Amino acid sequence: MPIKYSLSARLMNPSEKDSEKRVYPMAQYTELMNMTEFARHIQSHGSPFTRDVIVGVLTAAVDCLREQLVAGKKVNFGEMGAFYVTLRSEGVEDADSFDPNVHVKNIHVHWERSKFFADLKGDTDVKWEHTLTRKEMAEARKESKKEATEATGSTPSSGGGSSSGGSGSGDSGDVTP
Repeated sequence: MPIKYSLSARLMNPSEKDSEKRVYPMAQYTELMNMTEFARHIQSHGSPFTRDVIVGVLTAAVDCLREQLVAGKKVNFGEMGAFYVTLRSEGVEDADSFDPNVHVKNIHVHWERSKFFADLKGDTDVKWEHTLTRKEMAEARKESKKEATEATGSTPSSGGGSSSGGSGSGDSGDVTP
């Protein structure tokens, strides 16, 4: 399966509206896999465990990871890497004035990649596929619905969204040069 990407023209320096634009790749996904589907995939690799057992273990792992992060631990998952928290906070004048319930604005969970995930590009199995942006996919779906309506003279149903999507990184304004 190739890594899908679209191309996006972006300002080199977003804080300067007149800065030069460059073209950057944006990773795209075509499907959101839920935990049950992921468990089924694990099972298809010869796992002796049933899909339900795999889902149960993954669910318990998520619950326990959260519990340990809240307890102030960094959790290392071996080849997956480690998870830990950082804080986003307001600064205060002195230590006596600091109240975490008031000044900590968010707790972020971070993934520290292991060597196994550190350089996927260096993996000889990685293939590439240039694809449409989310905006282009939405426009193509609209055009397809419009053509279907004109051909049949009926109104298409409003349900049935597509499973196509983007990287979730705000690429709705992508421009493919």
